[in-house]
Amino acid sequence: MYLLAILGVILLVVIGGGVTQTGAASLTACIDTMSLLLIIVVVIPVMASMGMLKDLNHAFKLTLGRRKAESLRELKRARLAMTYLIRSSIFAGVVGALVGCIQVLSIYNGEMKVLSASLGVAICPLLYAFVFAIILIPFEAGLEQKILEFMESEE
Repeated sequence: MYLLAILGVILLVVIGGGVTQTGAASLTACIDTMSLLLIIVVVIPVMASMGMLKDLNHAFKLTLGRRKAESLRELKRARLAMTYLIRSSIFAGVVGALVGCIQVLSIYNGEMKVLSASLGVAICPLLYAFVFAIILIPFEAGLEQKILEFMESEE
């Protein structure tokens, strides 16, 4: 199920980024390693400062079926960690895109072609954050289902 969500996101990026009104476009415009690094460098310390890295690890193990939940508290902490991972990645992407746009506009020299290409790169962190969130939403939904199942089995 999770693989299907990941494939759907990849297909969306390929179709959306690879086809334009004038014909085929280059997907290399969507690749910016610094944007991806920015999100990782912001999200991991934020999750660590909240003390949720262990819960996040449990969240992935619980949703991928490698581990069975021992308590309702563990499931709720795992869901909370996944929720905050999604939120922090989106916020990191927004901040990265805003900073990129500010940098681009501060050095704008009047040439439209340079401006459009630079703005395209500047909003890459936002694209990566949303793709990351779309991939993580099924994990969060899976944890929510496990919480409901756990509560029903205790009754």
